[in-house]
Amino acid sequence: MIEFDLQLKIQALLDGELSESEAREVAGLIAANPEAAALHAELKNTRRAMAGFEAGIKVPEAREFYWSRISREISRVEQTNSAKATPALWQVLSGWLKPIGAVAAVALVGVLAWHQAAQTSDTLVTAQMDADSITFQNDEDGVTFVWFTYPAENRVANESDLNTLN
Repeated sequence: MIEFDLQLKIQALLDGELSESEAREVAGLIAANPEAAALHAELKNTRRAMAGFEAGIKVPEAREFYWSRISREISRVEQTNSAKATPALWQVLSGWLKPIGAVAAVALVGVLAWHQAAQTSDTLVTAQMDADSITFQNDEDGVTFVWFTYPAENRVANESDLNTLN
């Protein structure tokens, strides 16, 4: 691969832009490097091929008018690009509001779920069972019921019945 600087020097040699000493130096590099020689030959052939087509092309306007139109178009494109480069206030705000809104929505869903879970746990009726009693507790109303089981009463009743029979 030929260095980019050498490619530019070969092009400058063909365009006649080099001094005599630089032209001799580049000619020596072309002679020593087969890739540089191939590029020189390709550029020379391309130049010859295009030389025949350039003669027939003429711009309908005067040279100054033609270049002033090009200059105006470049200025117009640059102004359009600079206007696009400066974002509008709503674009900046929407860039910030979208992620903030997403975080707020997630937080709202979390708070509502937590509130619903807390409210549900207050209305549940809990039951605890011991050997001789069952306890029902309703936190929402602040009421607790204790229910003693009948087998304990039946055992006492059965013992008293046995005592009376004897």
